[in-house]
Amino acid sequence: MPSHPIDYQIQSNVFSTPELVALFDEQARFARWLCIEAALARAQADLGVIPQAAAEMICSKALLSQIDLEQLTEEYKTSRNSLMPLVKTLKKACGKNHGEFVHFGITTQDVLDTGQILELKAFFQILYRDLRRLEEICLDLTLRHKATPMVGRTHGQQAIPITFGLKTAVWLSEIRRHIARLKSLAKRTLQGQLGGAVGTMAALGPMAQEIRGKTFAYLELEHSTLSWHTSRDNMAEVAAFQAILAGTLEKIANEIFQLGKTEIGELKETAPIATHSSSTMPHKSNPVLCQRVAVLARQSRGLASLIIDSMVHEHERDARALWSEWLNIPQISIYTGTAVYYLVEVMRHLTVDSDRMRQNLYMQKEMVMSEWLLFQFGAQIGKMSAQEKLHGLIRKAQTENISLTELLANDALLGPLLNQEQLDFLNHPELYVGQALSLIEQTICQVEVERQNDPETL
Repeated sequence: MPSHPIDYQIQSNVFSTPELVALFDEQARFARWLCIEAALARAQADLGVIPQAAAEMICSKALLSQIDLEQLTEEYKTSRNSLMPLVKTLKKACGKNHGEFVHFGITTQDVLDTGQILELKAFFQILYRDLRRLEEICLDLTLRHKATPMVGRTHGQQAIPITFGLKTAVWLSEIRRHIARLKSLAKRTLQGQLGGAVGTMAALGPMAQEIRGKTFAYLELEHSTLSWHTSRDNMAEVAAFQAILAGTLEKIANEIFQLGKTEIGELKETAPIATHSSSTMPHKSNPVLCQRVAVLARQSRGLASLIIDSMVHEHERDARALWSEWLNIPQISIYTGTAVYYLVEVMRHLTVDSDRMRQNLYMQKEMVMSEWLLFQFGAQIGKMSAQEKLHGLIRKAQTENISLTELLANDALLGPLLNQEQLDFLNHPELYVGQALSLIEQTICQVEVERQNDPETL
């Protein structure tokens, strides 16, 4: 019976997606391992290392449909080797004469590591597709809301005006950098290996490097010169990238969560009532997907540390570190990929309440223009003097519920320094957004140019 939420069959796909579960499915893994065995046999036959007839038989039987899964299940009951029961079953399927050339000259780790790279290659395609979808949504939001005023917040408190488009432009630029990282990462890390027992390729014979080259040509993979049996920096980088990406995903989800609180009400995660409604309070609609993104992101960051720890190998192979990586790569990939998927859904259906944003911007009235006032007066009486004077007037306005504009107009020192147009400006905080529109336009332009240069797939 399934015991992990990823594998649940009734309460399924809460912390996963069908696509990602299928990618890392046990039988999908077997199919990839068989594909590697077939590619190796083809390459060796091309070079005359094994008989052509043996390679043809191996290729015809290296399919899940040709494997006796009941026998394979029994083999795994008596062997704790990750691959050998499958190799043994394939050998039997190929017959005594041809089966002797299965898995000829390589080691288990070659197949499992290369299989993991094939998994990651497919995973990167999914991640790339969904990150570009997320970027497109952020781009659209930024275009539509580049001039939508709202209050900026620092230290959890209202600060000065911004626009919602500036906030989403920050999200947009971060997603764009992750896409660039992923493209770079794919070039570095999608490399298989056939190093043999200790990385010398000795068992593959004098044509070892030619065999390796042809094998990976059939698999449509690159390969490194040296075996990476104990060099796990690339896999650590894959994990670190996912952890960093998860940080961005949670940051965006958390912002939507925070701005969706009843007292703020500027954003709202919108989805079917059945998904978000409270079990006991019918008036509530909970930000369930944002919460799931946060949970998944935290799992990804935790798993990344375990994978990075697995870089420390002893000598030429160390299963203590290796198995930890093999255990955690599927989990971190499913969690990160699912977090991206959920955030795409949140952003696709996001409700933006621009009226509420304006109301909140006006909540403290002229107070949110204190920075503008500080630098207006600072240019005339000095910044420190202006700051001290404004602190006193603002405290008086807050404690006595008096208009700051009124206090400023009647102040003997500051009143003469403001004309009527400037006093009126205090009532329009939506105009005090600095270079926001220009910065947003530049960001949009940069992202659009880079999107045009993106390949359709990695």
